[in-house]
Amino acid sequence: MSLRALHGLPLFFVAVVGANLVLACWAFVANIRKQQVLPRTFWAVLLFALVVLVVQVAAGITLTAGGSRPKASLHILYGLLVGATAVVQFGLRPGGFLRAIIVREPAAFREARLLALICLTQAALIVRAYTTGAFGR
Repeated sequence: MSLRALHGLPLFFVAVVGANLVLACWAFVANIRKQQVLPRTFWAVLLFALVVLVVQVAAGITLTAGGSRPKASLHILYGLLVGATAVVQFGLRPGGFLRAIIVREPAAFREARLLALICLTQAALIVRAYTTGAFGR
C-alpha cells in the first residue's frame, strides 16, 4: 500500500470520525448526568482514535515533505488544525500537561462538557480535511 493510499484510507477516516462522534455523545451524556470525571474507557477509546490519527498526520507530513501537494491547499491548514486539536485532546487526559494548566479549581472543572465540544470539533475538522484532500473543495 502506498503512502498516499494510507493517508486517504476511508477506513481510517471512518474510524477516527466515528470514534470522535461517539466520544462527543458520551461526554455530552456524562455532562447532562453531571459526572465530574469521565471513565477510563472513554480515555482508552480516545487514545485509540489518536493513534490512528497520528498515522494519518504522519503520512500527510511525509507526503508534503516529499513534494506531494493536495488538490486544495486548505487541506494542509485543516491537517494542522486536526493535529493541534489532537494535542489538546491528549493533553487534557488525566495527568496530561494541559490539564494542569487549565484546571485551577478541580471541583469546578467541567471535564465532560469540554471534551464533548473538543471531540465534536475534532470530528468536524477531520471531515473537512478529508473533503478538501479528496475532492479539492
